[in-house]
Amino acid sequence: MITVTRLFLRRVISDWKYQYQVWKSAVDWIVALYIVIPFSAGFIYYYRSWWRVVPAWLDYIPLNALTAIIVVFAWSGVIRIFVENADQLFLLQRKVWISRIIKYSLGYSIIYNLVVTALLLVILAPFLLLHYGFSLIGVVWLTVFVFILKNGMGLAKQLIELRFKGWSKRILTSVVFLITGVYVSQSVGLLLNRKGLFYLSILALLIVLGRLLYKRVKLRGAFSEDVAREQTAKLRLAKYMLQSAGTYVKKPRFNRKRPLLFRNSNLIFKKRNPVNGLVEMCLKSKLRNDIDIMSYFRMLGASSVAILIFPSDYGWILWFAFSIMITNVVWLFWQEAINDPFVCLFSWSPETKLVAMRKAIFLMALPGQLMLGVVVAIKTHSWLGGLVMVPVTVLIGYYMAKMISLKSKITP
Repeated sequence: MITVTRLFLRRVISDWKYQYQVWKSAVDWIVALYIVIPFSAGFIYYYRSWWRVVPAWLDYIPLNALTAIIVVFAWSGVIRIFVENADQLFLLQRKVWISRIIKYSLGYSIIYNLVVTALLLVILAPFLLLHYGFSLIGVVWLTVFVFILKNGMGLAKQLIELRFKGWSKRILTSVVFLITGVYVSQSVGLLLNRKGLFYLSILALLIVLGRLLYKRVKLRGAFSEDVAREQTAKLRLAKYMLQSAGTYVKKPRFNRKRPLLFRNSNLIFKKRNPVNGLVEMCLKSKLRNDIDIMSYFRMLGASSVAILIFPSDYGWILWFAFSIMITNVVWLFWQEAINDPFVCLFSWSPETKLVAMRKAIFLMALPGQLMLGVVVAIKTHSWLGGLVMVPVTVLIGYYMAKMISLKSKITP
C-alpha cells in the first residue's frame, strides 16, 4: 500500500536517478579518464598542499572576498517541493498528504543544504584557519551561520516569488540581496572580534528561519507555482548542458506583457542586409526577455562587487577577466537565439551567421565591459585611464567577439 512517506522517497530516488542519467550522458568513460579523474587528482593534491603551506596568492585576497563567496553561495540556496502536475487529480483532494509532502520536502532541502554547506567550508577550512585567523570553533560556527542563511535565503526567495510579480519582485529581490551582503559582512567581522554579538546574530537568523518555515508550511494556493519551480529545479542541470552544447531549450510560457525595450519593434539598423537582420532578431529576442536581462545585470553586479572588494592594483586585470566572462555568456545568448525555431525558419548562409555572430556578441558584451571599466576607474581614481580605456574596450571587445566566433566556426 502506498503511503505519503513511500511516495516522497520514490520521488527523491527518481530525481537522483534522473540527475545521474544526465551526468552519465555527458561524462562517458573518455571524459572521465582524461578530464574528471585528472582534475580530481589535481584538486586533492593542491588541497593537501594548502594544509601544509598557505598559498602566496592569498595575501592579495581580502576577507571581503570570502564574504562575497558566502553571500553568493547562500543566495543560491534552493528549497524544493516535490509535487507534480498529476497530483492535482489525487493529492489535492487529500490536504494531509500535500502538507506532509511539503514538510518532507523542506526537511530534505535542509539536509541537502547542510551537506553542501559543510562541503564548502571543508574546502575553505585551510584558508580560514591558516590565513584569515579563524579558530576551529569559529569555522564550526561559520558553517552553522552559512547553513541557516542558505535555508533562509531559499525560503525568502520562494515566498517573494509567490507574492510579487514583475519588476516589483526583481527590485525587492535585489534589495534583499544587498541587505544580505551587508549582514554577512558584519556577521563575519563579529565572529572574529565580538563573538557575543555574533551569537545574537545567529539567534536572530534562526528565529527568522523558523518564521519562514512556518509561513511556507501554512501557505495555500501555490500548487501551480510549486510544480513549475520543481520542474525548473529538476531540469536545471540538463538545461545547462543543452545550452552549453548550443541546443535550443524551450522556455516556459508566461502571460504576454509589453517589453521594456524595443516595444514598437522599430528597426535598429538603417542598412538592411541578412547580417543586420539576423543581428537585429538576436538583439531584440534577448533584450525583450526579462530573465536574460536580469541574468546579464546580475553578472555585472557580481563582477562589480568583486572589483570593489579586491585591491586597486588588480582592477584592470579583473576587468579583463570579467570581460572574457561576459563575452562567453553573451555567446550562450547567441547560441540560444540562433537555434530558436522561428530563426531556423529562415535560410542563413554560414558566412552570414559568422559575421552576425561576431557583430551581435560585440554589441551585447560592449555595454557591460564599459560599465565595468567605469567601476574600475572609480575604484582606482584613474579618470585618465578610464578615458583611455573607452577606445581600448571597443577594440578588445571586438577582438574577443571575433575570436569566439572563429572558435565556434572551428568547433563542430
